[in-house]
Order: sequence, then structure tokens, then C-alpha cells
Amino acid sequence: MYVYQIKFCNAAKNGTGVLSLRRDKKGLKKWQILNSPDAGSDSELLKLLALACSGCVEYVNHLPCDLQKLLKEQKQSLQLELIWVEHMARKGIVVSPRKQSGLLITPQGRGKRLLKKDIGHPLQVAYSSFSKWSPPAKHPVFAYGTSLTSHKGSDDFDFGDPFYQLRRIHSLFSHKALLTDPLAFLNNLHYRAVLHKRYMPDQILQSLQHALHDHLDLDTSRWMDKDFDFSRYWKNLPAEHQLLLLPLLDAARHLHDALPSHPNPLHFPGIMLLDRPDVYCPPDLFATWLSLLDQLFPAMQFIISLSGIRPEQVPGEKLVQKSLQFQESTKPPPCDQDPSKKHTALPAKAIVLIDVDGRLPNLALMKLGRYYKQKGHDIWLMKKEAYEAKAEAVFASSVFPFPASQKRVQQLRAFYGDALHCGGSGIDIHKRLPPEIEETEPDYELYPDLGDRSIGFLTRGCPFHCSFCIVPIKEGNSRQVSDIEALTMGGRKKKLILLDDNILAHPKSNELLKEMITKTLRVNFNQTLDLSLVDKEKARLIRAIPCSNVKFTRTVYHFSLNDTRNLEDLRKKYELFDFGAKENVEFICMYGYNTTLAQDLERFRFLRSLPGAYVFVQEYQPISGGPTPQLDHFFDGQADRYIDELTRICFPQSMKSMENYFRWLSKLYAKRFGTLHMGLVDTIFRYNKRYKRGRYIATLAGTKGFVT
Repeated sequence: MYVYQIKFCNAAKNGTGVLSLRRDKKGLKKWQILNSPDAGSDSELLKLLALACSGCVEYVNHLPCDLQKLLKEQKQSLQLELIWVEHMARKGIVVSPRKQSGLLITPQGRGKRLLKKDIGHPLQVAYSSFSKWSPPAKHPVFAYGTSLTSHKGSDDFDFGDPFYQLRRIHSLFSHKALLTDPLAFLNNLHYRAVLHKRYMPDQILQSLQHALHDHLDLDTSRWMDKDFDFSRYWKNLPAEHQLLLLPLLDAARHLHDALPSHPNPLHFPGIMLLDRPDVYCPPDLFATWLSLLDQLFPAMQFIISLSGIRPEQVPGEKLVQKSLQFQESTKPPPCDQDPSKKHTALPAKAIVLIDVDGRLPNLALMKLGRYYKQKGHDIWLMKKEAYEAKAEAVFASSVFPFPASQKRVQQLRAFYGDALHCGGSGIDIHKRLPPEIEETEPDYELYPDLGDRSIGFLTRGCPFHCSFCIVPIKEGNSRQVSDIEALTMGGRKKKLILLDDNILAHPKSNELLKEMITKTLRVNFNQTLDLSLVDKEKARLIRAIPCSNVKFTRTVYHFSLNDTRNLEDLRKKYELFDFGAKENVEFICMYGYNTTLAQDLERFRFLRSLPGAYVFVQEYQPISGGPTPQLDHFFDGQADRYIDELTRICFPQSMKSMENYFRWLSKLYAKRFGTLHMGLVDTIFRYNKRYKRGRYIATLAGTKGFVT
């Protein structure tokens, strides 16, 4: 983000006023100098900016200071209104137009989001309400006061502090605040960049290496050596250099933590606030140090206070002339439009189809669309929800019984009343399309993203009666409902998404597989294949079919494994395929129904032993009236040992899916034992959303409230 302007009301030293940051035709000035005669006023302005840009609006009371001291009138709130532009979090590209946001510091010294209606003089820019706590990459602001002290062996690099994000601005509010341990951070970078060849840490370390050599004339030539000793190097640095590197390394550390997927986080747009850096930076190094910051953080907006010094007197005045260049739209978007509720002018005889929650194209809606299109109706397909009072008829289909889906359906019913026709497994597993519609060819124009893929059923039903499954109730025994010629539109399509419940259970399954081979089809067996029904001939036929993922971008075989019965028999059937270690064989594993932790561990351990196999886990979701989870005996006296072994199992892919299981398991463990299994917590936050680890621990995996 970049800041354009901040308005303030009831500030202790500055009262009521506006700070507008300088701009030119190219954009915002990269370096902004605050130079009022009163150093305290400029320091306060920096604190107001830090509070407004921190992204932690409702938790700013955890800063190491008394925020009430920022209020001029103690019985009134301090109001801050910010004009800013945001960026694309992953790419670091600044986008426009400007946005307006606001917050209050209450008389009790707490943060509170400011609503749009409470803005004093709203501008013609989009209003964006601050989040309680924004993702760290969205509001990269760093603030440093006049006293800089670092951790020495006490820094937390594991995100154990739930309010760690506020550490980016701590030192502006308290001279006792500790910055990043420089030696620990450099060692961490070196370990990941040099010893493990991680690209992003390597880019940060090289940027630091070159910048420190270019501007401070430090010998960094051996930084990339495997045996380099940063401990000795740091101790031999002059004290003044150590001090000047503290804010620089602190900002680099927090950018590293916030942007794990960015090629070089030091090049990311952000804001750095510096209060009187001339206090700790020697005059002969000041211009050099500014140039160092400028090179190291090329997309950073710097706002610094230099009491009594005019901008033209600042050493390195060429920096002050730099601008942060980006193209800004002169036409702001409407502030009050909600795209999901946008009204569409429907023609007469319009039929609205609502795909409430589908992840795949909805076959029932495609058939409804074709049926009514042939009768002369205009067909409008909407996603999730739509509110069109002029529609002649509305059909909604929900595939999943998720709470969010049920809420959408309730809202649709409240709006349309009896005019709404609902169906799908998420609503009523007994409801069917009328025969004349069921037999209609699907309308592929409704889902143009399907491209050259076709979708449908060859067979429906399953002879087994698994207690968790709706198929026996909804579809009955296996039967053929279509043929390959019809599904592939007379052979015009060579990619088939097959939705069959259990195609291998059909008596003529071998014939159907042979026809797929003869017609050279690529097939996505979307609902998985039943490994227990495989024999040598079926294995041969399946191997002869190019089995693919749903997008047909790679070869994938899909099976399922929902319990631990007959594992050794399944191993023998798996061996019939002669899969290699580098192949993609995905097993869908349901959890949270009736297996124990020991059985889950046995399943995952079994799959890890199969060449090419990996797991994709799905939590059991009971349908209306379906069986409830049976988890009373999920844990036993060896829960910790089982979890320790579970976290050591690593599949070659799809471990992101396993994270869902780990989170479910961690929460269940916390509910049962009143504590967290920290090995499980470490596994959950090893790679993804690490910044949430502290809050996760503080709330006991979400089982108790977050104390603020």
C-alpha cells in the first residue's frame, strides 16, 4: 500500500488537520520529509500513520504504549481517515484507484473501525472498511523510533506471538521495543538460501550482500559460502554499522515472513516510517544510509521526520526527487455497488438457473437449460445466488449440504417463495428431474469453460450399502443410463468427465472400458474407481485408458479408501496396475465418520507404501437425516504417539489437502484434552499462513475466544 493523505481529529499535539503527501505528474514522492519545528508533532504524525496503516485495527491496544496519550480531549475519540492505494499481494503491483478508510482510537485506548457514514467529508473514492486484522502482506508498514535495540537470542521466529504483526511498528511507540535479532535472521537466511538453495531467501541475502558492499563498503564477498560464520562477522562490525543495520534487517525479516511466495519481498510496495534517524545515524553516513535504504527497498514509500532540517538540506537530496511511478485511474469505481446483488435487466420469458455450490458444471441445470431453450425461453445461469423479480421461473441446484449452501437456499426461498424450484443432493436426495427433461441433451453453452470436454453418467447406482453414502438411497443398484456415443456428442468430444457412482460394479463395465479404448477417449473418473472390484483384466483395461484430472492437464488415476478393511487384498489388486513411483495415483480418503486415529494412521501409512500413491482427504458431511459421526472412541491412550508418527508421513504431493485433516485433528484433540499437540501445530504451520500460528495457539485451535 501507499499513503496519499491522512486526516486526524483530536490528536494530542496536532489537534485537527490533514497531512497530504507530496505528488508530481509521475506519482507519489518516494521520500517524504516531515520537518516542523516541533519534533514531537512530527513524531505523533508518524504514530498516527502507523496506527492507520498497520492492518491490526482492533488490536492496536497491544502496542507497548498508552494510546490514550494520543488524545487531546480524553473523553473524545481520536479519528483517523486515510486515503491510500493498494497492491496485488502476490505480484507486488500497485493498483488504483485510491481508497478511503478510517479508524478510531477510543477514550479507553482501543482501536475501532470507522464506518463510512461516520467519515467527516467522504471523497469521491471507494470506501474500504479496515479488517479487524488484515493479512500481513496487505498492509506492509514498518516504523522505527529514535532508540533502536534488538533481540539477542530471544527472538521468536516461530510466530508464537499472536500480535507479532504489531512488532513492525513497536519501536515507534516504545524505546524498550526490541527489533529482530540480526544475527539469528542472517543465520536463518544463510541456512535456507545457501544450504537448502531456497530461491526467495537467496534473493534477499544477495540483495543485502550487494547493497551493504555498495553503500557501506562492507566486505560481504564470502556471505554465500557454505561455511560462512555470521557470528564472528557481526561481532567485528563497527558499533555504528550494527546500529544502522537494525531497522534494515528488521524490515527485511518481516517482509520475508509476510511474503513466502514472493520472488524477492524486498521489492514489495510498502511504507517505512522513520522518526529522527539523524539521532542515531552519524552525519558522515547519513546520505550513504539513505541511499542504502533506497536501493534495498526500491518500491518502499519512506516518510521520515528531521526536525529543523529543510528537505533541500537533506544529504542525498536526489533521493527526495524520486517518485513511485504507477498509472492511476481517474475514474473511481462506484462505492456502493455489490456485484453479487447487481440487477440484470431480464428479457421476457427468462428462466434463471442458479448453481448454488457446484465445483463442476451442474448437469441437471444444463438439461433444464436445453429443455427450456428449445421452448423459446432465454436462459440465464447465475452462480451461488441471484435475485431477479422478473424471472418467469427460477431453478436452483445445491450439490452439497454445507451450511453456506443451506443459507443461500433459505435466502432464495425467502425472496422467490413458491416460484423457486430447488433440487440437488444438498436439498433433497429423492427429487428427480421429470423424464422428458432427464432425457434432454445438456446445454454446453451454459458452461463455456468446459471447452472440448463432455460430462455425464454412463451408469448410476451402486450395489453396496455403505452407511455414510447417499448413492444406494438416491440411485439404487447399478444400471446403465446412457452410452458413450451420446455422452461424447457422436464422438465429437474426446475428453469425458465421467460422474458414475461405481462404474466397475456394473456387469458390463469391461465392455464400457473397451469402448473407451476403441474410441481413444481421455477419461476423468471423477467419483473414483473401486479398487476392491479390480481384477487383472480390469487393471489392464484401465491402464490402456488415458485417465486424467478434471482439467485434463495431466494423467491421474482416482481411487478411494475410506476404512482399513482388506488392506493386503487391496495391495495385491494395486500391484496389478504396476504403477511406478513417479505416477499420479490419488486416493480419496474420508475422515471424521467412524474411523479411529489408529485406523487413520494405518490408512495413510498403507498408502505411503504404494508406489505413486498419494492421498486427498475429505471430511465426512452428513446429509439431512444421515448418520452422525461416530467419534467417541477416536482417541485412545496412544494418541500422542500416533500423532507423532502421523506427522512424519509425507506424501510426494497433495500435502495441502492433508493440512485440512491435521487442522480437524488438532481441534478435536484440543476439545478432548484441553491442550494442543504442538507437533501437530508445527506441522500445520510449517509452510502455509504461518502468521496465524500465534492466534491459533492463543485460541486453542479455535476452541476458545481470542483474548484482546
